[in-house]
Formats: sequence, C-alpha cells, structure tokens
Amino acid sequence: MTTKISKIMVVFVTTASIAFLGIAVGISKLGPNWREETQNLPDYAFAETTGEKPQWTTTQRTESAPLATGSLPSVIMKSYDDASRRNQDKVAATTPQIENIKTQIGRLSKFVDEDVQGISKREEQLVQALADVGTQIQTLSTESELLASQAVDIRAVGERTRESGMRLKRQRIQIETELYRATQQQRYLLDQVYQMEGILHRLQDREQQLIKQGAVPNQAAPAVDSTST
Repeated sequence: MTTKISKIMVVFVTTASIAFLGIAVGISKLGPNWREETQNLPDYAFAETTGEKPQWTTTQRTESAPLATGSLPSVIMKSYDDASRRNQDKVAATTPQIENIKTQIGRLSKFVDEDVQGISKREEQLVQALADVGTQIQTLSTESELLASQAVDIRAVGERTRESGMRLKRQRIQIETELYRATQQQRYLLDQVYQMEGILHRLQDREQQLIKQGAVPNQAAPAVDSTST
C-alpha cells in the first residue's frame, strides 16, 4: 500500500514539475525581451554585476555616475524616465529660442515689406526716368539728323555760291559745333540710360531675393525699351 502511494506521489510530482516548467517557459516566451529593450536606449550603458544576486546598472553615456541599480526592467524604466526628463529639459530650453526667432521673423517681415514697397516705388521712378531719357534721345537723334542734313546743304550752297562762302562757312562751323555738342549730349544720355538700366537690374535682382524670402511682389511697371533709337 505504501509503495503504491509512493509511486503515485512520484508520478504526481513529476507531472507537476513538467507543468510548472512549461508555464515558466511560456511566461519567458510571452514576456518582453528586456535585453533587446536596452538597444532602444543608445544613450545609456547597461552592465550586469556578478555574484550570488547579480544586478543591473544603467549609466548615461555623458556621465560617470550610475543612474540606477536593480533588476533589468527597473533600470530600463529608470533610463526611459531619465531620457524623457532630458528631452523635456531640451524642449523647455528650446521653446523660448523658438518664440524669439518667431518674433524676429515677424519684425524682419515688416522690414522686408517696407523694403519691397520702397524698391517698387524706386523702380517706378527709374522706369519713368528711362522713358524720359528715351524721349530726349529720340529728340536729339532727330535734331542731329536735321543738323547733319543742314550741314550737307550748306556745304553744297557754299560750293555754288562763292560770294557768300565766308558767311556760309561760319554757319557751317556753328552747325557742326552744335552737331558735336548734340552728339556728346546724346552719348551722355546713353551713358545715363546704361547706368539706370544697371540700377534697375540690381533692384529687380533684389526684388527677387526679397520675394524668395517671403515678400509679396507688387505689380511690376512696364519696362522701357531704350534701344528704340
């Protein structure tokens, strides 16, 4: 009788041991893999101590003192808490800088708008000035052609009329002098046109830069064709 009971107890203990072993294996498979979890915290170093009761320590890589000591799950949670705190400190330190930058952007945007308006007005003035210079050049060109024609006519008359040769010669010299002055004036005005066109191009380039920075362009004035002469 005692032998039967012993055999039954041995079978029961063996079966229970196998069952508990299966439960332990199942729990270890279903639970989190804490060692792999440490790979998600690259800013922290984890180390396991030796001895009868080994423990884990975690250290922030920029510091020498350990952050926490204990079981692996507990030091991982401490590391997560420390990382969260550090991120919050960074956010708190960065937020005033962001607000300051926003304020500066708003202030600079106002200056940019004023600059764009000033450039637009200056561009309109230059366009009008170019139109006026173009009109003057056209007028001088017409007068130069007329004076050149008069000079040719006077030369012909001088050849045909010897008696009034001296008077016509003086007139011819006067007209040639005026023609020379008109030519010099025309060259001066052309130089002014080239200078104004250079200023206009620089202003247009500046306007494009301001537009790329976020400024709203105004209606562009029509360009004046200075090559019509």
